[in-house]
Amino acid sequence: MGKNRRMKRVSYKIFSKLCLICLVVFTTTDCIEELETTSFTYEKLLVVDANISDQVKAHEVRLTYTSPVDGDAGDLLNTVSGAAVWIEDDLGMRVDFTEQSAGFYFSPDTFAGVSGRSYALFITTNEGKRYQSSFEKLVQAPEISEIYNRFAVESTDQKGGATPGVQFFIDVKDADQSTQFYRYEWTDAHQIMVPYIKKYEATTYYVGLAMFYRITPFNEDVQECYRENRFNELILANSATNINGELNEVPISFSPATDFDVTTMYSIEVTQRAISAQAYSYYRKIKLFNESNGSLFDKQQGIIVGNIISIDSPDEQVLGYFEVAGASSKRVFLDSSELDPEVYKYVTRPCEKYPSIEFDGSLNTFYEATDLPEEQRGGAIPIRELYELYDIYETDTGPVLILAHRFCADCRRRGGLEKPTWWQ
Repeated sequence: MGKNRRMKRVSYKIFSKLCLICLVVFTTTDCIEELETTSFTYEKLLVVDANISDQVKAHEVRLTYTSPVDGDAGDLLNTVSGAAVWIEDDLGMRVDFTEQSAGFYFSPDTFAGVSGRSYALFITTNEGKRYQSSFEKLVQAPEISEIYNRFAVESTDQKGGATPGVQFFIDVKDADQSTQFYRYEWTDAHQIMVPYIKKYEATTYYVGLAMFYRITPFNEDVQECYRENRFNELILANSATNINGELNEVPISFSPATDFDVTTMYSIEVTQRAISAQAYSYYRKIKLFNESNGSLFDKQQGIIVGNIISIDSPDEQVLGYFEVAGASSKRVFLDSSELDPEVYKYVTRPCEKYPSIEFDGSLNTFYEATDLPEEQRGGAIPIRELYELYDIYETDTGPVLILAHRFCADCRRRGGLEKPTWWQ
């Protein structure tokens, strides 16, 4: 399983959309003519995606430039490489960030912000351009009291489509009044334990146009896998109108029921970041913009201004926000039976629905269903295509093939072999 050191940064994705939509300047054009990219100009602006917290880890700053409408937002030419990046607190203490790949800068992994201190971000590009954020105070985040799940149906489109699944919520019962505004991140993982041990595998080869199967011993352990997911949405909450600052039933993540088809154990970790009122307002505007589903021809709301300015050119616009937040995290591990029972009405458990098959014949015969009357083959072939060989045993009359649903003999079909370091 390919693990990415960096979480998907929701703000960067949204900033990219802003850069492609908000910053274009329209020239006069007839609305019935085909739109051409030559009708647009754009301003090359710095985009900053940065945050620190009081958690001990390598904190990240990502620097990019905006791209044209017809450009690739992920192009390496849009990254800001070779910059000097550091933060300073209100006592003058400085922490330098090191560039580890183009446009990605990291603090030492021993760094953690201190509650009550204020921090500012400083950037000097390799062209000598200087930028600075405002000083932002780090406020300690309350602990998450509970993570729980409930059956839900999520709308998928405007035509009435719906996806049944599991909605995860959190409660915060012991919140104080130090902050009332929060942003959330989450990561989860499915453990997959298949019931059958794969001892053989079949690979195809051709003789002319005829396809055959080559059966060889299989010695790799593919019984246990993991599949990780990471947040890709902006999740906000505020307790301004709640008694004692408590938060109840904050929706965090939704997983379709189909995600749990072969799950043995599930884990989700939620990180709660206590942010300022200004940061909340900024993210709220971003969220509303991102959810507007408008087109380039809708009335644009203009640039959403963050807390970073150009020192040398005060009129230069800078996109992005330097977030300073106290953070608290909570992780839970759930057996599949601990999910809302209603979910299982919509979960197909292939290892239960499709039992293993012993077949006395060749794989060609099995997959082409030529052992059955012709009128039955049309219904049998699609089901047999779901199966793969995992074992063989010998009898007096010859070998017997043992096949199982492909999700039930090789966990790599639904995950990767690498176990997360945090898994209990």
